Amino acid sequence: MKVLCLHGQNQNGHIFKNEIESILLNYQNSGVDLDFEFLDAPLRCTDGAVNGTPLYQYYEGLDIPKLRKAHHWLSGKLNENGPYDGVIAFSQGATLVSSYILYHQWYNHESPLSFRFAMLIGGSIPLPVLKDLGVPVTKEAEQVVEEANSQRHQALGPLPAHSSKARRALFNSDDCFGLNLNRVPLELKIRIPTIHVWGRQDPLLPVSIHLAGLCDPYIRKIFIHEGAHEVPKTEDNKMEVGKLLQWGLQRAVWPGHDEV
Repeated sequence: MKVLCLHGQNQNGHIFKNEIESILLNYQNSGVDLDFEFLDAPLRCTDGAVNGTPLYQYYEGLDIPKLRKAHHWLSGKLNENGPYDGVIAFSQGATLVSSYILYHQWYNHESPLSFRFAMLIGGSIPLPVLKDLGVPVTKEAEQVVEEANSQRHQALGPLPAHSSKARRALFNSDDCFGLNLNRVPLELKIRIPTIHVWGRQDPLLPVSIHLAGLCDPYIRKIFIHEGAHEVPKTEDNKMEVGKLLQWGLQRAVWPGHDEV
């Protein structure tokens, strides 16, 4: 089995491997033939390095042509090295994967994806992507995202108003932080098994909830840890994420997968 691992913005494959290696360790020592492949994003960041190691990003800003160029890069990697059983992605990597899935389902729905499940840690689906695909986006949803980004840029936690609304938003298809998910076409709901992981102290939790709301709830798992915008760090949380990864790997070989 092969799993593609995609890091976040201002990271690289080596950093991401170090962050999740203890989660993967049980699988690597289990005797199961598993290959976790870590890539570096295509664009080198200009704001420095870590211990002399370059940092990378998939795209800069939320300009749709730049994002689509990143999709083209990902598609090339999937065609070259895939197919994969799954993808594990963090932050910008998770946003790349989720938006790639939506465009693929909309424009290339006759072709199967090159992976069968996705674990999305601190992921999002940018509102410009939804707009580009014809999904109605309200001013309220835009305001929520603007507030969340402002909190992140100030290195603050989530707004109390966002935290208090989080659970209701996750299960309210009419008002998921301003998005009416009932008005989103089925073709723009992610229909492969997904695992969503985010921190209770992550200021960007509303955008992670937007993404989770766009995924099929019958083949979706959610884990909320006590940290911020990060890969879970405590041993208990890593164990829970490991169990969810096992669920995803099982779904990757599930006989009914191709009928989902």
